[in-house]
Amino acid sequence: MKQMYYSETLNKYFDTEEECVKAEEELKAAEAKKAEAKALVKKEADVVNTAFVARNAARHEYNEKVLEARKTYNDKVRAAQEEYNKALEEVTTKKLEAEKEFDAKLKEFGKNHPEGYRLTLKDGDQVATYVNQETKYNLDIWDDFDRIFEAVRNTRFPW
Repeated sequence: MKQMYYSETLNKYFDTEEECVKAEEELKAAEAKKAEAKALVKKEADVVNTAFVARNAARHEYNEKVLEARKTYNDKVRAAQEEYNKALEEVTTKKLEAEKEFDAKLKEFGKNHPEGYRLTLKDGDQVATYVNQETKYNLDIWDDFDRIFEAVRNTRFPW
């Protein structure tokens, strides 16, 4: 009967003792290599995790700063808009009052001169001419038809 060598770590039988020892050493070397690779992965994973934490902190800080800057921007825009609206309201009110007064004066001038007028107004480079003439229109359309029929009736045809 042949003698067999059993390896408990490999749970396997070998023909010679050298083969058994060699296989166990190869297993230990492979396990050591795996443990070393695992330690390297853990070390590199810690570096990535540290970078991940730093990135998240930077994102959080960025979001806070952007929110704060946006709030400041919106407040300044709102204040500028309010200032603009206030200035616009003041000049718009003055302009509307001046236009109403001009219209009233022009109507009064027209009432005072019912015969009609031609008014040229100058203000620096701006010149405006207002004309008001009373024009009589023949509003009776039947008068026009009567004149047409009268012209046809008075026409002498050669036949």
